Amino acid sequence: MLTSRRILSLLLAAAAAAVILSGCYAAPVSETTEQGGETSGAIVTDSEIPVTTYPVSEENIRVFGNMAASASTGGFWQWDTFFRPYIQAYDPVTRTTYVPCYQNGCRHNDPTCNACFGDLQSLVEYRGNYYALVFTDNGTASALVTRPLSGGPLQTLASWEPENEDEACRCVLRCVSFGKAYVISNRETYELTEGVQLTAVAQESSLVSVDLQTGAISTILENCDNYDLYGVWEDIAVLRVLEMAEDAPEFEDWLAQQPEGTAWDEYDRQFVRYRFLTRNLQTGEESVLVDTSENFVMTVDPHRSWGQYAVYQVDRSLYVYDLEKQTEIKLFTYEQDWDEYNYQIVDGHVIAICGTEDICRAWAVDIADGSVIELDTCGGNVVAFGVDCECNGYFAGLKRNSSGDFEQCYISKEDFYRSNYDGAFR
Repeated sequence: MLTSRRILSLLLAAAAAAVILSGCYAAPVSETTEQGGETSGAIVTDSEIPVTTYPVSEENIRVFGNMAASASTGGFWQWDTFFRPYIQAYDPVTRTTYVPCYQNGCRHNDPTCNACFGDLQSLVEYRGNYYALVFTDNGTASALVTRPLSGGPLQTLASWEPENEDEACRCVLRCVSFGKAYVISNRETYELTEGVQLTAVAQESSLVSVDLQTGAISTILENCDNYDLYGVWEDIAVLRVLEMAEDAPEFEDWLAQQPEGTAWDEYDRQFVRYRFLTRNLQTGEESVLVDTSENFVMTVDPHRSWGQYAVYQVDRSLYVYDLEKQTEIKLFTYEQDWDEYNYQIVDGHVIAICGTEDICRAWAVDIADGSVIELDTCGGNVVAFGVDCECNGYFAGLKRNSSGDFEQCYISKEDFYRSNYDGAFR
């Protein structure tokens, strides 16, 4: 049976999709006093005032949606296997798209094509190669595959297959870092409900690493349902751990007692606690950065680490943890309580977002020097441009247009920091 924790994870997944629309995650905060924060940064529009941007990190490459940074081209890889079986390269400088296959007469419809990987779920470019997580056997099994950027046959590094007919192994690639891929291995068991509908009744998840040279699989966590991997740098991983309060009722029972219109996250605020920790993947030693007694403020944005840095919030303060130096920095503190918060880390900056039902404010904070730029939200209650992916010099994401709808666009990082959203293009 699905437990309340499983239902909760589904709610959080839905919230992650809704962040584009809401921009924030509601959470209670307690009183703190810190210098710096909201008033220390202003909206920058003067083109003569420099803004700092950074190249995409070559390690701890995270996986997001159906786009990936391309270090070799300076642009993006993008795909949508529902409409086409191949990846495309997009160059934001020339604003052109092309298929990265140079075989004469190739129809780009099977894995012999350099741009085809099969039932592609996620992909990264790393050290001159593609690495892709694909579904196989009609979506019941998974494989981590690779080929050189220059072309060649597709090689399977690791695979996960069901042991029984009522099972499926659908894995998730989380990141690639220092010669290893980090994968969530999901084994799901199904049964027919009411004799007609196939329903998942159990799931076992483990966090594993795959050596990109040998394909060797090593288990890091046997049961990782309540763990969220933020990133890995060398042998140090950062994880968020969800823990339920001992007196937490089943979600269905709690929901039945709530008045109509109760917010989806109210259950979380009452009964969910978080630990935020580092783990040495060689020794297994853990170091807790935030324990369950502290007011950890969750983000529903997937961009939680960038290169050697991971971001998290406690009370009104945003912290950055340096995985290489194993030190933390208090980077930014809100000067007042807000109803809702969200945050992300991209391009060497923490994007701090807060607001109410009617107001949204946002700042970009440079990790290197702590400088703050306020981002114009154009009077709306959501951010004007939500970052989904980055390459060197550009962001891809959703821009709010004049009618209030969102459209997929690209924008230079300089235009983004200057709140020049008119510079975005499709």
